[in-house]
Amino acid sequence: MDLAGKFVLVTGASSGIGRALALELAGRGSRLVLTALEEAQLAGVAAEIEARHGGHVEVRAADLSDVAGRDDLLAWLRSRADPLDVVVSNAGGGRFSRFTAAPWEDLRRTIALNVDAPTHLLRALLPLLLARPEGRVAIISSGIARLPYPGLAAYGAAKGYLASLGESLACELLGTRVRVMVFFPGFTRTGFMDAAGMDVSRVPAHMLGSPERVARQIADGIASGRRWRFSDLSARLGAVAAPLLPSALRVRILRNLFWRLPDED
Repeated sequence: MDLAGKFVLVTGASSGIGRALALELAGRGSRLVLTALEEAQLAGVAAEIEARHGGHVEVRAADLSDVAGRDDLLAWLRSRADPLDVVVSNAGGGRFSRFTAAPWEDLRRTIALNVDAPTHLLRALLPLLLARPEGRVAIISSGIARLPYPGLAAYGAAKGYLASLGESLACELLGTRVRVMVFFPGFTRTGFMDAAGMDVSRVPAHMLGSPERVARQIADGIASGRRWRFSDLSARLGAVAAPLLPSALRVRILRNLFWRLPDED
């Protein structure tokens, strides 16, 4: 797919990988529809893109953890004259805590944002993509989506769900004009870990990728019609090889490999 001129929806576009991807796609000539909760940050991203690349960026602030917010976004998308060609499901987040100590509202919101929202949006938008000459879906999972995620149990489970959802949709849509890619990023220098309240000082510097590099890889994968792509070797090993290890060994290795649980010294 030539991304120039294609209408692309990017969720979670106000910061991190979503922001970097919006800038990357704009540089390739895509027309953008950006959504996130943070309206002021979205406007800033749009202004930056327009200053760098010209053109017009459409933004729509929405709380994707809320059904009404998603319905409002979908109604707005359906009302637009130009249909979408590409949907990038990137929005996500969570709070770092032991599962039993996490407030239910934090867990509910994590599940709503990382599971309910992409499922709802993709179920509604896939029929529109199937009507296009060709369409693309990119689902952003995680390089350790199939491994223990201590301190982020609900978030990690959601990333595993997204990997399975994307792989299943890719199979269901074989023979159609829509291709689905699951992207597995490794550790990336974004504000997510700070926002989650994590101390990741033990993550080796060489394992931390830049949002810009990840964005280029995602855009390349969308353009080439890839179904699975990994940001680096560690992400590939985490998604493909590490699950082959015995479960007890995975738990032992991952429990305190990169970060400690919040109440541990």
